Amino acid sequence: MKDPILITAAALTTMLLLVSPAGAQQVYPTVPDWVSADTPVSTGGALVDLDRDGWLDLVVANGNDMAQQPVTVYYNQGDGTFPPTPDWQSADTAFHGHLDVADVNGDGWPDVAVAVLGEFSTIDHAAKLYLNNNGTLSSLPDWQSNELANAFGCAFGDVNNDGRPDLAAATGWAYSPQHFFNNYVWINTGGMLASSASWMSDDDDHLQGVTWCDANRDGWLDLVGAASGSQTRVYANLGGTLETTASWSTTDGANQDSIMVACGDVTGDGYVDLIVADNNQIGGSGRFRQYDGQAAGFFSTTVGWSYLEGYASAVALADVDGDGDLDLATGAWWDNTRLFLNDGSGLPGSPQWSSAVTSVVEKISFGDVDRDGLQTAVESLPATGGHLFQLARRPIQEVLEVRLDGTPLAADAYTLHRDGWITTAVAPTSSLEVSYRWSNAPDMTVTNWDDTVGNFLYYSLLGPIFADGFESGDTSEWSATVPAGERRPAALTAAD
Repeated sequence: MKDPILITAAALTTMLLLVSPAGAQQVYPTVPDWVSADTPVSTGGALVDLDRDGWLDLVVANGNDMAQQPVTVYYNQGDGTFPPTPDWQSADTAFHGHLDVADVNGDGWPDVAVAVLGEFSTIDHAAKLYLNNNGTLSSLPDWQSNELANAFGCAFGDVNNDGRPDLAAATGWAYSPQHFFNNYVWINTGGMLASSASWMSDDDDHLQGVTWCDANRDGWLDLVGAASGSQTRVYANLGGTLETTASWSTTDGANQDSIMVACGDVTGDGYVDLIVADNNQIGGSGRFRQYDGQAAGFFSTTVGWSYLEGYASAVALADVDGDGDLDLATGAWWDNTRLFLNDGSGLPGSPQWSSAVTSVVEKISFGDVDRDGLQTAVESLPATGGHLFQLARRPIQEVLEVRLDGTPLAADAYTLHRDGWITTAVAPTSSLEVSYRWSNAPDMTVTNWDDTVGNFLYYSLLGPIFADGFESGDTSEWSATVPAGERRPAALTAAD
């Protein structure tokens, strides 16, 4: 092992660019390395280590509005590969929409929540939860909402900063005849979600996707909703209580058909930006749209960047080329998966990579399935007086340890989402130290609605390129200390 090297954040970025292979658009092969042999109507998807063996598994929710099908899991075979067919499936079936993952009961094992879409004449419990029992999900849901609705999207957040994950659901049926519902959040109390909604929107506009981010940088997660037939919007978090009428919305399209949203700093100015997949099947622009983060908080109300695709359906942000900034992956119905590689100041006008195959893309997920680019990060985050912190890397592959003022936290004392935010039940007085694994060569999965096509896995072609400029098969380590008032690490220590 070499002696540690102290380098500045700017120098690190330069190093990463220099060691990145020429022709950075060849991040993935254009044809998937793995295609599942089963071909359900797959929708929700996530890469998560369900059995905690150190290898990412793929959990998929099936059915959409086409068939009542189970939730399934492809367990990693311990060598970076998935089996051709799922190893596990739920005993219940439904018209499943999207899903999210969090440790709801605080036992250290990630649980899975699923939105239930239904179809033209079917309305079901808006969301349900499968608890993780030492690596295996419950065969039947351990929780389901009392509220009945058509719900396509769901996402875990922490509304009240108590370190426990709460669940939001996006509801509505935008096809004729339309079904109208409020949108919901269920608060986590004592390790289980409330049976009835703890929050509901005043409006019953159709939302098809939701996510959480601190849009106004006040230390509380706000709820972002992708709207169909109206404007994509943000319900601000007012010190632990969500407003019931959104205080921010887009103004450049009265009838968006937004299906999915993602948040992250794409422009590199330290402000979170909003990316929207705006479909044009029943309205909307057919564009992937970026709304820039503003110094005063929230986003621009008109688009700052866009790309025309048509049936735009999926967006995901991740640093796929290991250069330290967030890149954009997009998907559409009966179309290609595409990558827009960030040059450090924003997204290009055209994609640098497109798949050679087409599918009805529903969810794009990132993680190091074969573990060939894993690194271990240790971030020391100074106390701010609050409970919410943002890590420098995403997606988070594995949490190793969380220390609050030097004391290790139990799993039920914090929530760390793969998007890189963490909340703690107790606010630190000195610092929060987070040890975790991330990858600068993440692999990519795609779930497909088309029941003639399986789900896809693309292995990264970049390989294990580490922050110190050396290639190795071993895990690299780096640490970052973030001074108060700075958004990026001022100094990094890297060692191979």
